[in-house]
Amino acid sequence: MLWTEKYRPETLEEVVADKEVIAKITDWAKKWLKGSYKPLLLAGPPGIGKTSIALALAKTMKWEFVELNASDQRNLQAIEKIVGSGVFNETISDEGEFLSSKSGRLKLIILDEVDNIHKKEDFGGESALIRIIKKKPRQPIVLIANDPYKLSLELRKLCEFIDFKRLTKTQIVKVLQKICAKEGIECEKSVLESIAVNAGGDLRAAINDLQAIAEGKEKINVEDLVVGKRTQEVDVFRLLQKIFKTNYSAYADAMLLDEAPEDLIQWIEENLSLEYEGKDLFKGYLALSRADIFISRVKRRQSYRLWKYATYLMTDGVQQMREEKKSGFTRYKRPDIWQFLFQTRQKREIREKILKKISVSSHLSKSKAKTEMLPFIALLLNNLGVEKSAKISAFYEFSKDDLEFLVGEKASEILEFMERNRLHKIDETWISHKKEDLEVETAKTEEFEAKEAREDVEKGAEEGERKEKKAKSLTLDDFFS
Repeated sequence: MLWTEKYRPETLEEVVADKEVIAKITDWAKKWLKGSYKPLLLAGPPGIGKTSIALALAKTMKWEFVELNASDQRNLQAIEKIVGSGVFNETISDEGEFLSSKSGRLKLIILDEVDNIHKKEDFGGESALIRIIKKKPRQPIVLIANDPYKLSLELRKLCEFIDFKRLTKTQIVKVLQKICAKEGIECEKSVLESIAVNAGGDLRAAINDLQAIAEGKEKINVEDLVVGKRTQEVDVFRLLQKIFKTNYSAYADAMLLDEAPEDLIQWIEENLSLEYEGKDLFKGYLALSRADIFISRVKRRQSYRLWKYATYLMTDGVQQMREEKKSGFTRYKRPDIWQFLFQTRQKREIREKILKKISVSSHLSKSKAKTEMLPFIALLLNNLGVEKSAKISAFYEFSKDDLEFLVGEKASEILEFMERNRLHKIDETWISHKKEDLEVETAKTEEFEAKEAREDVEKGAEEGERKEKKAKSLTLDDFFS
């Protein structure tokens, strides 16, 4: 049995995490019992115990639980069937006991790796999840993600967010010591510290490494420590120093760096001008441009084996372009583009939401909505009167955030007009039904009018015959009298 499962914490007291985090999770559970139905979003790097905390929470609160992870299909139908029915219905324990939500006997729905729910096989899962959460489900929900910003802004706003940090070396060593004690294994502390450092804050990886080393042994010493160098976050500043300040190859370290090539190239580009100048700077940018070509080919062709060529060009390629290395200390910087993207992330998310609404309502692709409709709609909203702007906004179902993005301060006037006049988008299905009803009524009216016309003609004909008969029966004396 894997030790990661064998020694998984049973209660929140056994969980390795900051006290503040445990307190927040406990408070969330208590608030749920009192009627505050807001799902919990646990986010942070892999291997730090997010899933273990969710399971420990269920056991601590004596709740049943249902776990849905990335290996399960989580598309629209699956979410509505499994999560949708689960959060609104009462539950039964494994022993067959009926558990009433009114008595606090709840069922925890755990949706793991929710940031990967955009896969093709999970299509529609996030939108289904948002609809379920908005209905205020009775059963508690915990969402788990490595990168919460892969989720839509709408989903994040619906959740109570707790961000986890990587575990420290001391925290990991304490857990490893407890496992060694329970397994009856004697192990030097320096070995456990080496395992903890190598794991890079990943407790699950550290436990797996310990189990691999301890297999069939009662005592572990430094000589037994044969753990392969784990792919982890190598200090990127040290890598930059190796590229710019030494003649040693930096390619191998870059391949172990917890940075994708498209991110690493940003680091090197940002700091290249601090180290190189003149002809060296020109040649350095030339090597980076070649690396960027390979990165773009990876994106276009999905051929990830080309990453190694891009990595080699941006590390050893840049290194070999210089004729002289700059001496002294250089303070390296984070890429400025990241700060810009972070500051504009929310605006970009709102823009994407607006494009989606325009695309659906105008029956256009998102690219056409972006190039043709969005600028035109923004121009209209900014230049037309409040009434017409409100009607356009109602048609596209623009929210407060959408309007503030498009028209700024004018948004409040448009929203006020929409609320005062109860403007909203008319459902197209309602229009089609009304159109059908109108066609039926028109047909009935036409049929009725045609019937009346026929009756009038018949009556006129009868009256004419009667008068004709009467005229034939009159004598000359009758006529003059």
